Order: sequence, then structure tokens, then C-alpha cells
Amino acid sequence: MTDLDETTIATDLIATHYLTSIDEVTEHLRAANQLGLGVRVHSYLEAEEDGDALVEHWEVELLTSSPIHEEEAAPADTSAFTE
Repeated sequence: MTDLDETTIATDLIATHYLTSIDEVTEHLRAANQLGLGVRVHSYLEAEEDGDALVEHWEVELLTSSPIHEEEAAPADTSAFTE
């Protein structure tokens, strides 16, 4: 077994794109996949200029390789399996 730190490759940011439609996001993701690039996608809401509604936007970061997202492992609840 190897440690994650030994096999982790640093991912460098190539570019950040701010998009306004899911179709644009899909197009960017397909292109990144074709080129073998990693991506990181964030969505956020912004108020429209008239201030009446919120509009969803996306931030797509293109990376040199796929990022690894480490999550803290939650302890398993084994109480249902005890006799």
C-alpha cells in the first residue's frame, strides 16, 4: 500500500473561465476531457443587475491533471450490525 502523499501529483492551474450557462460548462468539460486536463467546477449565485432575481454562474478551472479531493472519513456506524 502506498501513501497518498507519495502518489499525489501537483496540479497547476492553467486557466479560469467564468460561465453563465450549463451548455458552456458542458462544452468546457468535454474539451478538457478530450485534452486530458483536470477540472474543478464551482457554482454560485449572483443578483441580476435589476436586483430582482438570482442567476446561477459557474467557475471552471482547467488544471494540468485531475485534482484529488481528500475528505475526512466519517466513522462508520456499526450499531445496526451488532447482536
